[in-house]
Parts: sequence; structure tokens; C-alpha cells
Amino acid sequence: MGKKTKEQIHTNMSHVKNSDTALENALCAELIRRGIKSFSRNARTIIGKPDIAFSARKIAIFCDGDFWHGYDWENSQNEIKSNRAFWTAKIEKNMARDAEVTAMLRANGWIVLRFWGHQIKKNLSECADAIEARLHEFPRQPYRTIDLCAGIGGIRKAFEMTGSFQNVVSAEIDKYACQTYEHLFGENPYNNLTSEDFKSQLEGISYDILLAGFPCQTFSRVGLEEGFENEEKGQIFFHIADIIGRSRPCAFFLENVGHLVTHDKGRTIKTILDTLVLDLNYHVIGVRIGEDGSLVYSPKEFVRNSREFGVPQNRPRTYIIGFDKERFPQSFFSKLPDTLPTQGTAVLYEDINAMLDHNVPPKYYMASGYLDTLIKHRDRQEKRGYGFGYRVLNEEGIEHPIANTLLATGGSGRERNLVYDPIDGIAGMQIVGKKTPLNDKGIRVMTPEEWGKLQGFVNYAFIDENGIDRFSFPDSIPNVQKYKQFGNSVTIPAVKVMAEFMVKCLAILMPTESDKIVALAASKEYITKQDVVEILGSTKNHATYLLRNLVIKEKLELITHGRYSRYKLVQQINR
Repeated sequence: MGKKTKEQIHTNMSHVKNSDTALENALCAELIRRGIKSFSRNARTIIGKPDIAFSARKIAIFCDGDFWHGYDWENSQNEIKSNRAFWTAKIEKNMARDAEVTAMLRANGWIVLRFWGHQIKKNLSECADAIEARLHEFPRQPYRTIDLCAGIGGIRKAFEMTGSFQNVVSAEIDKYACQTYEHLFGENPYNNLTSEDFKSQLEGISYDILLAGFPCQTFSRVGLEEGFENEEKGQIFFHIADIIGRSRPCAFFLENVGHLVTHDKGRTIKTILDTLVLDLNYHVIGVRIGEDGSLVYSPKEFVRNSREFGVPQNRPRTYIIGFDKERFPQSFFSKLPDTLPTQGTAVLYEDINAMLDHNVPPKYYMASGYLDTLIKHRDRQEKRGYGFGYRVLNEEGIEHPIANTLLATGGSGRERNLVYDPIDGIAGMQIVGKKTPLNDKGIRVMTPEEWGKLQGFVNYAFIDENGIDRFSFPDSIPNVQKYKQFGNSVTIPAVKVMAEFMVKCLAILMPTESDKIVALAASKEYITKQDVVEILGSTKNHATYLLRNLVIKEKLELITHGRYSRYKLVQQINR
């Protein structure tokens, strides 16, 4: 057969696959076997179109065929027997391109891993180990948070109270909530989390934990229960999921109404958990994957009530806490608790009577005509067998009264949280804005400040080192907005317990130096002091100290002594 022309070579080259090669397929299959799934292949939007890319983590991986990319080029170029000039120029062009792509990616903050074909064929496990090592980059305290659907910052404040978290970005679109948030934290949180600009901004921000109390009205009983069908608020969860997928935080904390777990006969919570666990590959506390691949969980285990966390308020809320399964070693997830905390230890108020303010302004007492209307309405409801209507929380005969859920809708939330607080001279008083004189039964609505106590804002979360309560609203915020903002917010003491729980979980998931040594020993026949130095980046003296301790604790056994001492996992020896 004669020497091929350039045209024939070009035709042959055009049929050579440059994507989905056997090398790529083998490496991808090994990653998937290890539970790593959040990568893309041959992404055209990334410089150099990496064979495998973890875009959210900015890790680009190339599977370089030995021949095409010039492995051991100094020697291998001499093995080219035909069309030497063509192939030399072609391969050297590829090598130059590889170097250029690597430099450009690294200049843009990417981690670049390149594996030779023979490495993947002979040492597939080691190649996957190298990728995992890059993925297992652990956060450090203070953990950086982003505060989405921020409201007036209740979730953020609860996390910051632990001393382990620091907020870096917030997002809220309600005008009045933004004013209060800026007043409390000195930052304007106005950002629209549904916008592409904001999502792109988050892709370039280094943060660890995503916080979000996403809109609950579409899932609550007092709303229309439209769920995901509400285009404006029901779809917010999917925007949050998009942000999680694009920025890949170490963990997330989501909060919503208790009714979320039963909404649409359980289909809503199933959709949310399927998205978080199966699509995004996060471990959610209280969820496991069954043998058939479906999720196994008890919906009620996501619901916790504020009354169990030190405040006299009946407020069931859904809490969803998840951790990135690709960020932390798979074996460590089995060590996590499988249920959320059920109660707190701090008691802010024993009951409603313990937190009421007295001598409040007359405007909070109900007009007699309006109270009579509420009484008649309740009577009608009770005759029909319904339990709706106004409630006086601390009426006679109730030993330890607690509040009903505070609602952002205002009116109904206030009417179901009336209190008995008689003051001389109030009955019959005429107040501007009320059509009839004040009632003679001593019945009033709670003040915004009392709502603030029930949510942990007032007299708790903002008390400074001198014991002074620094919580306040801007002067421009009307009372109706104060009630709305507290009703929309979280109960800070409850969320603080969840934040402390997450700190403990993160500590479990992040291996100690000893854990890393044991894991290394489990993957090899034996290890040496030099292996430990390399994996930890430590000194030889420190490596010796760690190895000696593991021998004492019977985790490792010293199998050969001397300058090149070797250690082996005890479990392997005892088999």
C-alpha cells in the first residue's frame, strides 16, 4: 500500500472520536460507581471543552490519549515511522494547545487534572482517587452563608448566634423587609434570586451553606394552597434548586410551613426531596434511598414545633437539611444522625403570661363593636362544627397558655391570638380610627413587640454584650408591616438549634488527620511515613506522632521496623 496523501489522512482523522471515548467512559463509570454524578461531559461552554467537568466546583478533567497528546514525547516521537513530519507537527500542536488550555483555565480559577490514557487503563482507581481528593475540599469556620428569601434576617441571625457562620450575600425583594433588614444588619439585601444575573453572581462567590426560608403562602392552609402552580412564589423552590446545582454548596438549610409535607397528598414534599437527593445528589437528614432507588422517609420527621424550642407559640415548621454527597467521604454519611433535633434546651418564656407587656397603648384594645362581631362569628362557626374564630389565649382556666401560629396575613393571625389584659379606664374609651368605643372585657391584640418576643427577635437574638436589646424597626415601618414581617419570619431559637445541629454534622463529615491515614491504609496493602507526609502535607515528626498514636489505639499495626517502617490496617491483619 502506498503512502497516504494529506487528503486521505484528513479523511481518516475526521472519523476519529474526540468525545465519549473508552477512556472517558471508564473514568465516568468509576465516578458514578462512587456516587459522584454532578459532572458534565465535553461542555462546549468551558475553555478547552474538558472531557469531564464539575462546573460548580471549577474542576476540569482531560483524558489524554498517549499518542495524540505526546506522552513521553522526547522518546515516543522517534517511534513514528510513517508520515513523520505530519504526525510530529500534529501532535506538537496538540501539546501546545493542551498547555494553552491548562494555563487559561487556571488563570480563570479552575483546577485542571490531566490523565494519560495508560494511567486510566492501568490505574483507574487512582485516577478516580485524585478527582475525589479535589472534590473533598472541606469548609472552615466561620462557614460562609448566603441568605435567600431573607425576609428580615431571622435565619441568618440564628446561624450567626452560634458563632460558626458568617453571611456573605442576601436576597430579598419585599421593599419593607429590605428596609428592616438593612436597619438590622447594615446591608441592603435587595436581590432577585430568580434572575439570571444574580444566579451568575453566585457562581463566582465562594460560600459554604445556602439558607432559604422559601415562600410558604402557596403551601399553607391559610393561603390558596396553589403549591408549585403559583408562578410567582410556588416556583421559587426550583430557582433555589438551580442555584444549588450551579454553585454546589457544602450544605443547605430550607424552612417552610409544616403543611408542606402533606400538601397535594405528599406529592409536593416528594418532588422537593427527589430534586435534592436524586437530581442534585445531596444527603438529606431523615431520607435514605431504598433498594428500588426510591426515597424512604417519614414526612412528619421534617416537622418541628416552635413550642418545643423555648417559646409559647404553636408553630409547626418544615426543616430540610442536606449535605453534599460529593464533598465529603461517602463512608462518613452513615455516622450522621437520621433525625432532626426535637427540642431546645433554652426556655425564653414559660407561657404567654410570662411575656406579655402591660400598660400597652389603648389602640391595641379591641373596639366593642368589632369584638361583638367576632363573638357572633365564632358562635356561628361552632354551631356548624368548625373550630374557626377568635381566641383569647390566656382566658380563665388555661394553666399555661401558648399562642397560635403568627401569620403574615395579619388580621386572622391577630384575632386568633387575643389576650386578656384589663386596665382601669380603658373600657368605653373612644379611639380615633375605631368605629365603636373600646370593649369592657379587657381584650386586646398582642403588640408587634410581643410577636417579636414569640419569634425570638425581641429580648433575645439582638441583645448585645452589655445586655442591651438592639432590635428595632426603622421609623418608617408601619405596624401592619411589623406584624407581617414577624409572621413571615422564623422562630430564631428553633433555627439556632438547627444551626448548632449542622455544625455538629459538618464536624462528623470532615475527617481528622487520623481518619485520613486510616482511609489511606484501607486502600493500600501498607503505608509508610512518607505516604502520610504526602497526603497530609505535614512534617515527618508529625507523621510519626500520628502513626504512633494509631498503633497505640490499635487502628494500625507496625509490620516492619526501621528507616522504612510499614504500617497496615488492623482490620486487614485480623481477617
